[in-house]
Order: sequence, then C-alpha cells, then structure tokens
Amino acid sequence: MRTIQEPARELAVVGEYDVVVAGGGPAGIPAAVAAARAGAKTLLIERYGFLGGMATAGLIGPILGVRAGRSEEPIIGGIAEELCRRMESIGGARPFDEFVKKGSIPFEPEALKLVADEITLEAGVELRLHSWVADAVVDDGVLQALVLESKSGRQAVAGKVFVDATGDADIVARADARFTKGRRCDGAMMAMGSIFHIGGVDEANLPTADEMQAIMQMSGQAVDDGIIKTYNRGLGGKGSTLREGQRSINATRFGGDCTDVEDLTRGEIEVRRDTWDLIGFWRERVPAMGGVYLVQTPTNLGLRESRQMVGVERMVGDDIRQARRRDDAVARAAYWIDIHCPLGRVKRDTHLCYKSCPNDPPCQAYEEHYEELPGEDGKPNGPEGRASLHPKDGLWADVPYGALVSEDLINLLAAGRCISMDHQAMGAVRVMGTCMAIGQAAGEAAAMAVEADGHTRAVDVAELQRRLRANGAPC
Repeated sequence: MRTIQEPARELAVVGEYDVVVAGGGPAGIPAAVAAARAGAKTLLIERYGFLGGMATAGLIGPILGVRAGRSEEPIIGGIAEELCRRMESIGGARPFDEFVKKGSIPFEPEALKLVADEITLEAGVELRLHSWVADAVVDDGVLQALVLESKSGRQAVAGKVFVDATGDADIVARADARFTKGRRCDGAMMAMGSIFHIGGVDEANLPTADEMQAIMQMSGQAVDDGIIKTYNRGLGGKGSTLREGQRSINATRFGGDCTDVEDLTRGEIEVRRDTWDLIGFWRERVPAMGGVYLVQTPTNLGLRESRQMVGVERMVGDDIRQARRRDDAVARAAYWIDIHCPLGRVKRDTHLCYKSCPNDPPCQAYEEHYEELPGEDGKPNGPEGRASLHPKDGLWADVPYGALVSEDLINLLAAGRCISMDHQAMGAVRVMGTCMAIGQAAGEAAAMAVEADGHTRAVDVAELQRRLRANGAPC
C-alpha cells in the first residue's frame, strides 16, 4: 500500500482535567456526571453535536436490562434512574416505576438529548461536542492526553484519569493497549442493524393475533424469497417512539466489522435500502400499514459489538448464565445472552447464533467450533432454547470492577459495551440499562483514582461500592 509521511507538528493543549470521558452515550453520560459530582474537574467528549450515543444517534430503544429476570426488582438506579425520570417529567419517557417492572423503558431520543445536556452541565461537566478521538499520547504506561480532531483542527486535552466510553474501545486502540474482537473462533462480531421510525400506522385497525401470525409467516416467506431483508417479522413497537400512529422498528441487519470504515459504509447504504423495501412491502400487503411513511432513520448504523478492552478481570458467558456474584461488584447485568448472527443472516430460524441454529447454509463456527456456541443441544431457537441463556433463577450477574480496569494503562477505565468480556457476555452486558450502571461506576472510580495519583487499581472497591449505593446505584 502506498504511504505518505505526515509532518510532525505541535498541538495546543486546550484543557487539563482530572477526568476525561470519551463518548457521550449511555455509559459516558453517567460516567461524566458521577465524576463531576464527586468533585473531579471533568471533560466529556462526543463526536456528534448531541449526547446519547446509540440511544439518540442510533435511535436504539427501549432501555433494557433494568430489572432482575422473572421479577419486578429494579437493578438500575442512581443516574440511570434520574435520566429516565427527567425524560418522564417532560413527556419523553414512560413512567419509570411502572415500566421498570415490565423490563423495558420506552423513551424518545429528542428527550434524552435535552436531558443529557441538562444533567451534565448542572453537574459541572465541560462538554466538547463535534470532536473525534484521533490519537492517544502514552508515556511509560500512563495515558497523558488525547488528540482530538474537529472543525477547530487538531488539538489535545490532558487528564489524570481517562474513561473509554466510546463503545468501540477507541482510546484503548489508539493507545496501543490490548483488546479482543468478536467470538474466539473467527473474530466475527454481532451484526450491525438499525432502528427506524415510521408514522401513519392505523391504530384502529391493527391485526388480530391470528392475522399477525399470518403476517409473520408471509414476511418470513418474503425473506426466504429475497423480496425483503429483515430478521424481525413483526410490525414494531414503541421502543424509541411514544406517539399515536408511530412505531419504532428494529428489523435490519448487516454483517461486518464496525471498526472498518469500508464495512460501515456498505452497511449504511445496504440498511437504508432494506428499510425502504420493508416499508414498501408493508404498504402493499398489510392493511393497517397501507398509509405508513418513513419518519426517521438513524444518524449512525446501530452497532452491537466491536473491541473489548483487556482488563484486570474478564466477564464470560458462564458468568451471565450462572448469575455469578463478585466481591468487587459495581453493577448488575440481568439481560440474556442475545447474539445476533455475526454473518448477518435473516432467514427463518437462522437469525440468532446458538447451538440450535439449523446451519443453513453451512457456517464455519457451527461446523468447526460447535462447543463454543451458546445454548443447549436439541433446544429450539425460541423461548425454550433461550431460557438457558438467561441468568439462573431470575437473578443477575455482577459486573466486577476489574473488568473496567485496563491491564496495560494504569489510569484508564472502560465503561459500557467495551469493558473486558468475551463474545457471549457481551451479548448480555451491551444493553443500555447495564451500560448506564457501569458508566456511573466508572465515573465514581475515576474520581477516586485521581486522589490516588491516577492509579485505577488503587481504588478502594469497598468504598466505591459504598459511594455507589449512597448515590442510589445498586451493586
């Protein structure tokens, strides 16, 4: 490959902080707020012109991972609960007390954008929007600064402790710290996709249960025949829409590497085309959808999995299934191991990655690494088969502090879906409720690490747990 030499240059350090959080999504917002409320001078960096990450740019909703399985016991609180209640107060989310018991909290992305601005600024967080982490400056195992690229050119920000809440472990990668990607056998990652919003749904003439069953069968046949490409046969829900006549549709899929710009480009184009095809199909064949129209597609393709930082500890799939308890617990994970086919398949009964996949057409992971796939032999790819992928006894798995702590850089923490975990654990931990809880823990720990000369391993975990509980965060 042809190369060019980039001239060396001096960069202006435009700010020095106690805590620098990169990524203003579901993990980064609570991380920055927690650090600032703990007294740390905190900067939050976000590549878009608004906060919320996949919850706003990706239109991802509802907020999942909010209660223990088969119970009404909340497993989130603190800043996550505060964000939900603030959205509720302006009509932008369903009531927290009612919907946390149901296991998911629908909300509107525009409400989260506003509430995120308010909660961060009130806490004293400095915001730097429209800024991309381009590089990291490391000296003898200590992260010194981040290099940012924006309309203002290339600049740097220095910090004592850093939190990587980018989702893709961008700081980890730029700092040449170790990370893993995807499943062990071939590195394949969960499929990308998108949630889009439609309007014009005829609420008065929605299909009956029997009619809906027929629609799902018809949609499945259309997928098999190559007419549409969707893994979800339903007509959407209210995940990130609340208004009459609107639906939030989670249906598209693209297999690829979301840290590869060429894959991202292909994915955006393909998913956009699939969205229009699906809407056209509904208009023609589903009476209640005859007048539907596309309201909004996401700013960014929905991303489920990419890099995971190598940490002091590592969560694995069996931690989720066994609802493993940890002495250094800082958050709770109660969602199930929900792995979207890394190959991007959508045909019936092949769209989720388990031992029960019918393997049509042949898949290398299924044929050569069958024992590494989640699930149980002979169980169907449905509710019965998925039961073995939930935390046992309706409980939750503890997220250990060590999974947030970089093994390579003494002053780096991770938050959200890029913490230290394997492909299966990632399938459960990646949901927003869990990411919010992890973010608050990372921010609180970062502020404590500042007092220990930036050493994240020097944080007193018992004291961290005490502070989290005092601030309403279960752990």
